Amino acid sequence: MSRKWQTVLLAILVTGLTACSEQTSSEKTITEKEHFLTEKLETIKKAETVEKMIQDAATQQRRSIEDQGG
Repeated sequence: MSRKWQTVLLAILVTGLTACSEQTSSEKTITEKEHFLTEKLETIKKAETVEKMIQDAATQQRRSIEDQGG
C-alpha cells in the first residue's frame, strides 16, 4: 500500500472514531438533562400535592369555625 492510501485510511478511521464518540457524549448529555428535568418535575408535583392538602385542611377548618357560629 502506498503512503498516500495509508494516510487516507488513517484519516477516515480517526474521523469515524471521533464522530462515534461525539454522538455518544451528546446522547449522555441528553439523558442527563432528561433525568435532571424529571427529578425537578417530580419535586414540583409533590409540592402541588402538599399545597392541595394544606388548602383542603384550611377549607375544612374554615367550615368548622363557621359551623360553630364564628
